[in-house]
Amino acid sequence: MSDLLNLATNLKARDDQNLVELLERRGLTGAPKDFFDLAQSLLSARSIMSTLSTLTVGEAHLLNQMMNESAIDDSEIDGEINQYLQALADRALFVWTDTGPKALTAVIELAEPLLKNLGEAISPSRPKFRFDYAVKEETDLGLAAIAAFETQQGLYELLLDAEQHQIKHTGKTGFGVGDVKRVAGHLNLDNGQVRALYRLAARLNLLQLIGENWWFTPAARNYVASTILDRWRILANQWLVSLGPLGSSALAQEIHVHPVETLAEALLRVFPLRDDLLEEQIEDLASQADALGLTIAGSPSPLLLLSLEGGVDLACDMLQRHLPGLQHNLIVQADLSLIAPGPLDAATEGTLRLFATVEQVSVANTYRLSAQSISHGMESGLSIDSIRGALMELYARPLPQPVEYLLTDTAAKFAKLRISAGPGGGEKSVITASDALLLTQVLNDSRLRAFAFKAPTASSIATRFEPDVVYQALREQGYLPVVTDSNGSIVPPRRIIALSGGLADSTANPLQLLVQNLREADRRVGSQPDDQDITRQIQLAIKGKVTLLIYATDRAGNEVEFTILPTAVANGRLRGMDRRSDVERTLPLERIVRVELG
Repeated sequence: MSDLLNLATNLKARDDQNLVELLERRGLTGAPKDFFDLAQSLLSARSIMSTLSTLTVGEAHLLNQMMNESAIDDSEIDGEINQYLQALADRALFVWTDTGPKALTAVIELAEPLLKNLGEAISPSRPKFRFDYAVKEETDLGLAAIAAFETQQGLYELLLDAEQHQIKHTGKTGFGVGDVKRVAGHLNLDNGQVRALYRLAARLNLLQLIGENWWFTPAARNYVASTILDRWRILANQWLVSLGPLGSSALAQEIHVHPVETLAEALLRVFPLRDDLLEEQIEDLASQADALGLTIAGSPSPLLLLSLEGGVDLACDMLQRHLPGLQHNLIVQADLSLIAPGPLDAATEGTLRLFATVEQVSVANTYRLSAQSISHGMESGLSIDSIRGALMELYARPLPQPVEYLLTDTAAKFAKLRISAGPGGGEKSVITASDALLLTQVLNDSRLRAFAFKAPTASSIATRFEPDVVYQALREQGYLPVVTDSNGSIVPPRRIIALSGGLADSTANPLQLLVQNLREADRRVGSQPDDQDITRQIQLAIKGKVTLLIYATDRAGNEVEFTILPTAVANGRLRGMDRRSDVERTLPLERIVRVELG
């Protein structure tokens, strides 16, 4: 059987959680429609090469053995070999055959040139030297804490932006210039630094690429709701996962043996399969460790070994002493700006961001109040009294008069302008207002001329654009609109983003949703496939040179079974070699009921 069929069969046999873990390890390009599609994605050179870069010496030797022998006999599999075997199985680099585990052909072709330079394995019997944390200066931990704080904060802002905008996969870097510039201006970083943050978020599975879009993952959702220290914990654990199943222990051992080498040197020794592209990935791992404070200028910090040997919690305890302390106070100024003298706790930060816009991101963040930001908070479920109360609690004194004026004025204007779904056609959105003058102002606003508003009644105006588009445009021009559902209830801003194709309202793991869709497609193809399913299965079989069992109806309407190796599909007909009668056969596609793997 071909690689495609072997791997597709292997994937279908895995349980859902195992599939999700595999996709988290291997990454994913495209949006596979079935298990053949998924197998094809995992067999791509990019996917395989990325996985080969995280093979330890022991795993590489075992893969080499699979490639140079017909199979590994069960009697050869001891405890250590089984550990390596399981690690390779977790990443779908081989399949089980009647004679044992066998490497996939596509893996062999790509790994063979790399394995020629494979040196001797690092012996597990090498002496372990105790790493003396006392020799590290407190200043080293201070530098590590600064890097860790800046990185967790940058990722926090980037993920909040990704939650509110649909980030499309664009160009070679995967992230569009517009998205990069928006975040760069927000964080006061250059474009290169922001792209590095995006790559880090993708590498650590905080953003997951499915199809053409980057998805906000459950790990990211946990991240933005966590404390500063817990965010670093998530980042450190995700970085360890990116080393592969056995990478952490192998890297820890290498650092024990050569405690003075840089992390990049250690990684090159631990992960021996590499070419120019894979060396770039190793460099990425090393730079990401620097960003997390696991290394300082490339050299291991005390946090690294603690984390590698399962002590991320101990590393957090060590790091906490050097992180900025949390604050629960705010300076409210008459120019409507808010200054936090230090990092706020996660709950306070989350509430503040509902009704204030962040202006400057640093240890001491600066925020700004505006009619739009306060309206956003009220749309999100806050009352004007709860907003006032939150500000007074943090400020601990009476609010400046301009702030009070803004709160009172916004409360009076809130929900005066309402957008709801129209009947369809040329009226996809209908805008109503309790103030006829406000409605006339919108209708005659030259900045909104592109919407071609019309007035079907004296108390409403309509447009062909969707409510979410109209909502964003009105806010950009200084209006305070709200979107309402069919019951007249206000739709929160995050629901509006979700309705327009964003991801903020989804709480499910996108990879779990993908696996569910694959299972559903598999059930449909097996029972009641449509024409597209059948054609797709045949085309994939042609590409993979796979024999199919084809069930078709004859002229009398009876179902007939054929065993065919398909060679072409054209003009509504399938042509292929009948394996039973050893003749070429042509079948009309319209008569094919279903197909199965032969």
